Amino acid sequence: MPDIGTLFHDSIEAFSKELTLENLSWNNLSRERSDAIVEKVLKNMIDSFQNGVMTSTHRYKYLTKKLERVSKRALWVLTEHLKEGEFEPVSNELFFGEREDEGIPPIIIELEDGTEVILEGRIDRVDVLKDGDISYLKVIDYKSGNKKFELSDLYYGLQIQLVVYLDAVISNSSKLIKTKAYPAGAFYFKIDDPIVNTNENDKNSIEEAIHKELKMDGLVLKDVKVIQALDRNLDRKNDDEKVASDIIPVTINKSGSFSANSSLFEQDELNGLISHVRNLIGEVATEILKGKIKIEPTKVNKRTSCEYCELSAICQFDTSFKDNEYRTLKKLKNKEVLERVKEEQGKGGND
Repeated sequence: MPDIGTLFHDSIEAFSKELTLENLSWNNLSRERSDAIVEKVLKNMIDSFQNGVMTSTHRYKYLTKKLERVSKRALWVLTEHLKEGEFEPVSNELFFGEREDEGIPPIIIELEDGTEVILEGRIDRVDVLKDGDISYLKVIDYKSGNKKFELSDLYYGLQIQLVVYLDAVISNSSKLIKTKAYPAGAFYFKIDDPIVNTNENDKNSIEEAIHKELKMDGLVLKDVKVIQALDRNLDRKNDDEKVASDIIPVTINKSGSFSANSSLFEQDELNGLISHVRNLIGEVATEILKGKIKIEPTKVNKRTSCEYCELSAICQFDTSFKDNEYRTLKKLKNKEVLERVKEEQGKGGND
């Protein structure tokens, strides 16, 4: 079975390269031109993918059509996100690791015994906002599943990807954009062409509903200038109701203040989360080096880490067996997470 998630990623990367080859800008792209480029890059991908397997059966041909439809939708929404903000793309599929000629340096974490842990990875997209002498960076990770960002999961080390990516680009901003930069945000973008329930027959209303379904999820710097650079439409306040962004997880109340469910963080809070994740990685690495292999899947409410695990046949975890128990975690509110992280910093745990 072809990896559709990988094909989605590859189509977006190929799209970005084609824009560069044709000397086109995301901000000046029309819907028609965007769709045409998607068709062009997908045809090249499909023809060469696994010796033409995608055209070998009716099922694969259907998957090809789905891939084209979803890619067209995703690329156009990403284009509109850029058009409605001030950020500009810096890099697609940015590698960070020891092969610095391919990207930027790795994240290096030193353990208590002097051992160095070297983190490598690949970031789907990095955007920049330049404001005079100050620059802000945001990272985007494309997802084909239904993964939602949860600060509680980040705290426990179950969902550290976005913060690791943000750490990588901020730590190496001088190599990436030739200047120091601050974190603006880190987001998941769902690659999808959702079906929406609406009583509206107007095409624009349906498009708006689809955009809301594809809103990015993650962390945002609590800075009005940065927020408006991510979504300038949030500046259009309506005195009669709240205004929710269709791009980022931010809502403005009637009073002009940010709503409690907005995923906003102060600069020192983002830095604290980055330090917390570095500590978690150090702790996990230390346990690995000590040989810890205990079967101990996590459980948060009714959700377990075994739910989508591909290695269950090897692990054979079963609570009816002796010593097979879940590591039950209490889901924390954002405020609780930030208080715990701040407390860690006060104790010197995040030096």
